[in-house]
Amino acid sequence: MNTLTSERPLAMMSKQTRSSAACRPAMDTARHAVLEGVTMKPVNVAEALVALQTVAARLREKNDPRAVFPDVYAVITRRVKEAVIDGTDDRFLEPAWISRLAGIFCEYYLKALAASLDGRSTGVEAWDVAFQCNSARGTAAAVHALLGINAHINYDLALGLYQNIVQHGAEQDARLLARYRHDHDLVNEILAAAMPEIFAILSERYGCPLARIATVTRDVQRTVSSAVLFMLKMWRDRVWDDLLSLLAQKREADRRAVVARMNQHAGKVARTFSAGNGALRAVVPGAAGLRSAALTLAMAA
Repeated sequence: MNTLTSERPLAMMSKQTRSSAACRPAMDTARHAVLEGVTMKPVNVAEALVALQTVAARLREKNDPRAVFPDVYAVITRRVKEAVIDGTDDRFLEPAWISRLAGIFCEYYLKALAASLDGRSTGVEAWDVAFQCNSARGTAAAVHALLGINAHINYDLALGLYQNIVQHGAEQDARLLARYRHDHDLVNEILAAAMPEIFAILSERYGCPLARIATVTRDVQRTVSSAVLFMLKMWRDRVWDDLLSLLAQKREADRRAVVARMNQHAGKVARTFSAGNGALRAVVPGAAGLRSAALTLAMAA
């Protein structure tokens, strides 16, 4: 009955990019160079972390802006690993479940990246918008990060949660679902703790002007961080609602309708960020403008 998988069968497929025969060998070579030896189906958080660090490093070597998202994503994944595998944090109620979720979650990103490297549509509007912005000159690293985070949370995460819960046979187990929700919400605290490191990566590794302004004073960093975390919490709360909607559906067609709504919402947010890209670049000279832009984007999303 529950057939959602990481193969994205329920995505509303957009029109696939048609590459010329002359471009295909180059794309195949690019994909091979980035994904060679990478575990495309990580089974736990440790394997997910290795995959993310590998593709981020290889993309950075090519000066490919697609490196930004896995670099940021790896920070969170590493901190989750430290908590649930390395034993630095005993607040998680179901650490093995979280570790498995991290593997499934990463698999969705790796498949989207593989499609992008092939010059194909991912079948998910938010990911397609994110990857299309790679060719937009002057796009700040923070915007690349936000576009990837949007696609991965607002579309991929509910599917990953659903898959993990079904694999654990916990669809109707209220006790386990409550424990899973606790651990899902606990990740928000890991996100908050990781913000200074993420800002540093965006600023120092990618020379992001937005990140530099966001950290110009503690007051500015606190304001921007609060706005971003407010937005992420809203997204992650919505993800859990989407998950419950998926679990409640008895018919495949009804689950497809839920996923279609997820695709539509994530796409709308992606278009908002993409359209605001020029506006974000325009406010670079002023920290006050950046604070305003961060709060506006958080509310709009």
